[in-house]
Amino acid sequence: MFDPEMLSGGSAEKNIISMKDALLKILGWISRNPTVFASLASAVVAASVALIVFAVTQFLTQKRDRTRFLTPKLEELYLLLNKVAEDNTRFFKLIYLTLEGNPGAREEIGAMDESDLYGHATAKRIIMYIRLYFPRLSRIHQLLFAAQRDLNQLIFQLHSKTPPEVADVMNASGRVGHFLRLMEEEIIANRDHLLGDHWLPKPYKRTGLDAIEAVVPPPDGPVMNLPDS
Repeated sequence: MFDPEMLSGGSAEKNIISMKDALLKILGWISRNPTVFASLASAVVAASVALIVFAVTQFLTQKRDRTRFLTPKLEELYLLLNKVAEDNTRFFKLIYLTLEGNPGAREEIGAMDESDLYGHATAKRIIMYIRLYFPRLSRIHQLLFAAQRDLNQLIFQLHSKTPPEVADVMNASGRVGHFLRLMEEEIIANRDHLLGDHWLPKPYKRTGLDAIEAVVPPPDGPVMNLPDS
């Protein structure tokens, strides 16, 4: 009676015998031609080493090029944050003096281009750098963006029938400064991570909730006339 398993077992045994014969032939050829085998082995090893060296070199080159590409962009982003901080201090002083009835300050604010007054041009450049190159900073930037939006709403009210309270402007401007400092600290703490300039995996140090919810310091500027300041 025909048994398929016997046929399968016989085929497997024949394959093993064939592999043994092939291996014996190879070993026999090596024993008869040791010099040729040594040359072939040396060539294979040399080619493998060259391939590994090429791959490592390419990896290092790409890593170095990426770091060089991103470094000026991160520096530009940091400078833009410094500009926002300077504008925040200057605008708070003008807004404060305007609310105090200073006609010169009110005139200066009224003569400003809206793109400069509300920081739209700078904000767009910051958004570009974060979305294209440093998306890890999106979380802290969203907090900064929200604080700047709240401040802009108060600036818009300056020329309305219900101007904002000085205390509200001070708090909004202080929040902008607060998140600017946190974003700068996050950039510094994660510089190597943002630039890809590290060899071993390392965690990204996000700004903690305690720092985000910390008491907001008042903005730089004239607050000596505020009640309870």
